[in-house]
Amino acid sequence: MKRLYEAAEALAGLKTQAEIARALNQSQQTVNNWEARGISKAGLLKAQSAIGCSATWLETGAPPMALAPHLADKGAPAFAAASPDHPFLTDARGVRIGDEPDTIPIRRVSLKLHAGVTGFETEPELEDGGVLHMPRAVIEAHRLAPHQLLAIRVRGQSMEPMMFEDDVVVVNTADKEPVSREIYAVNFNGEALVKQLLRRNNEWFLQSMNPDFGPVNVRSGQCSIVGRVVYQPGRVLTGRL
Repeated sequence: MKRLYEAAEALAGLKTQAEIARALNQSQQTVNNWEARGISKAGLLKAQSAIGCSATWLETGAPPMALAPHLADKGAPAFAAASPDHPFLTDARGVRIGDEPDTIPIRRVSLKLHAGVTGFETEPELEDGGVLHMPRAVIEAHRLAPHQLLAIRVRGQSMEPMMFEDDVVVVNTADKEPVSREIYAVNFNGEALVKQLLRRNNEWFLQSMNPDFGPVNVRSGQCSIVGRVVYQPGRVLTGRL
C-alpha cells in the first residue's frame, strides 16, 4: 500500500485515502482493508487504470512506476440532438495501460453502461492476466494510442461467423465518428453491443453479420458509440468491410 500512496501522489496528485478511494471507485473501507491485508489483484488493475501506474510495480516494486503518461479523462462533447450525420451521443472514459517489447497489453474489461448515458465505467476481467496482448506493429501502423484502447468480449450470436460469443476484440475509444460499414462497440439502451454500422437512405442502422438478426435503426432506441472495433486477434478490422 505504501507504493499505491506513492504512485497516487506522484502521478495523480492524490494524497489521502479518501481521494484514492474516489479515484479507484472504491469505498474507503475497501482501501482500508487493502492497508491491513494487502491490495487485491482487481485493486492492482483498477489502480493501473485510474492512476496510470504499473500493476507489477505496485505488487513487486519492479520498475518502472508508470508505464504510460498519466492522462486526465477527457470525454468528447455529446451532440445536443441526433441528426442524420450524427445520431450518436459521444463520450468515453480514458484507459491507461503499459507495454512490452513486441506487444502492448490492452486491458480486458467489461463495460458498465446505462441507457441514455454517454459515458461508461469498466470492470477488469482477470482472465489471462487481465490483458490482451496486441502486436506493437499493428498499433504503430494504424497510429493507435494504447491508452485509448480496451479489449471487450463479444456477446451473443449476432455477429457470427465473423465473431463468436466470448471472442475478444479491441475497441478504440477515441474513434467515435460513425463510418458506414465499419464495426463499433455501442451502448444501445444500456446494453453493450458489437455491430456494423450501415447508413441507408440517410438513416443509420446496427447491422448484424448473422442473417437471423435483422438490422436495427439507431433511432429506435438510445444509442451512443463507445468506440470503433479495430482489432480481433489475428486480424485488423478497420477498412476491411
